[in-house]
Amino acid sequence: MKKAVIFDLDGTLTNTTLDICDNVNLALRKFGYNEITPDEARRFVGNGAKILIERSLKGVMPDNFNEIVDFYNKSYNFCGSPRTFVYEGMKDVIKKLKNDGYLLAVVSNKPQDGTNEVIKTFFGNGIFDYVFGQRDGVKTKPDKQPVEITLNALGVKKDDAVYVGDSEVDVLTARNSGVDGITVLWGYRDKELLLENGAKTLVSTAEELYKTIKNL
Repeated sequence: MKKAVIFDLDGTLTNTTLDICDNVNLALRKFGYNEITPDEARRFVGNGAKILIERSLKGVMPDNFNEIVDFYNKSYNFCGSPRTFVYEGMKDVIKKLKNDGYLLAVVSNKPQDGTNEVIKTFFGNGIFDYVFGQRDGVKTKPDKQPVEITLNALGVKKDDAVYVGDSEVDVLTARNSGVDGITVLWGYRDKELLLENGAKTLVSTAEELYKTIKNL
């Protein structure tokens, strides 16, 4: 039995596409750029706020790029996530894993403040043993550094952990970190893309995810 389960956030635990899209467009409108669609937002997320905004600008790199990113982060981090929802069955899976004695963590490329707010809003305090969001001076996924920091905080070796995500970034994160990976199919990426990027263990429902974790 594994000792710890590390979850990606956007596209794995929660569907945040509409709130991300709303706040990206708020920033784009403010600085005079064309808005993006929810489908584009879904495709653009996964590598952190800076790359999200870079993709949303579609080839334009203005001198005030960092100002746009900062505006987006501030507006999104405390927007209250009114259009975000937890994927079906995932709250039950989290509760069952907690009751089974697993250590639980979240590793996201979303900035730390925004990650904290989403977790607090939809899962409350205390159920996750460690929450990692994007931080200054720390590389983002798919680099192994966020997972290594999380494993150290939990006091768990990589062989005793499993990483759960929904994107090619998450597939590579698990591989780079040397931990077993599980890829969910309800998130932001198509199955074909996930397979092309080396996904091996894929699940279609929350219950299937739970059973897969228990069998590792």
